[in-house]
Amino acid sequence: MRRSFRIIIIGFGSIGQRHYRNLIRLGFKNVYIYDADKNKTKNQKLKIKNINPQVLEGFSVAFICAPNHLHIKYALMAAKAGCHLFIEKPLSHNFKDINKLARICEKKESIVLVGCNMRFHPCLRFIKNYLNKGRLGKIYNISHEFGYYLPFWRVGQDYTKNYAAKKSTGGGIILDDIHEFDLLFWLSSFFKPVKSKFFYGKISNLKIETEDFCLAYFRFKNNLIGTVKCDYLQKSYTRNCKIVGEKGNLEWDFKHNVVWLKDEKTAKKLFAIKKFNFNQTYLNEVKYFFSQIDKKQKTFNDIKTAFAVLKYCIKR
Repeated sequence: MRRSFRIIIIGFGSIGQRHYRNLIRLGFKNVYIYDADKNKTKNQKLKIKNINPQVLEGFSVAFICAPNHLHIKYALMAAKAGCHLFIEKPLSHNFKDINKLARICEKKESIVLVGCNMRFHPCLRFIKNYLNKGRLGKIYNISHEFGYYLPFWRVGQDYTKNYAAKKSTGGGIILDDIHEFDLLFWLSSFFKPVKSKFFYGKISNLKIETEDFCLAYFRFKNNLIGTVKCDYLQKSYTRNCKIVGEKGNLEWDFKHNVVWLKDEKTAKKLFAIKKFNFNQTYLNEVKYFFSQIDKKQKTFNDIKTAFAVLKYCIKR
């Protein structure tokens, strides 16, 4: 990786701060910060007070880490300036200007990665490789679940003032947990759904305008059935995946980081990791992004790919 890039992080909330720390850890020196809330950047030496296309022409790479409803706005500015783009998930909260952004990036030959750090989890990468080799035989069903109580998400922050609580800023568990939808499509090799159905709404007493629960169903062209269950409700962090195939069930739970192959009589441990630091998924994601820039090759979650998943989560 070339550490000489001038990088700007647009949005210095929790995820912007994480990327900043990781970029510094990876040896990048010229990492600048912009946030509309000047209190978030007051202790940073390398910061930009105002942002516009002219300012962005001084940068090679932009990390778009602002709230969901601002992703496309800032991405368009950076793309017009010729920056390579890392856009945090989700790509956007609606369809507006996504195709325009894609055209500009293609014209400028910008490399784009939409945040998908869960694809860099060792257990999920093992599962993807296992399925690609056909070792589970025909796949019948892939199920993902994620749940965590929204007030627990960001320590020290009032959840009612966070983007997640508001419709106008692209909040809600569906877009917040687009990781599980992305994983479903990724593990099913992006076969096109022929049918999809979303059951969602607000069923708790949380002080939010957005949905806190969703159960989504997909039937793919190859007859695989996919489901995603996600919520802002569970007091115990929950994230897991189960794949039903003709040779058994493949199961993974985030808390234990073991991939099991189970059938009627046995449970075989196929893969396991100990003392895993989850931040490594973000580090590996960023290293992959810069390696694609160096090679001048598209990423595996560019605008077109991310939009293929997002459109179902927005249409519902």
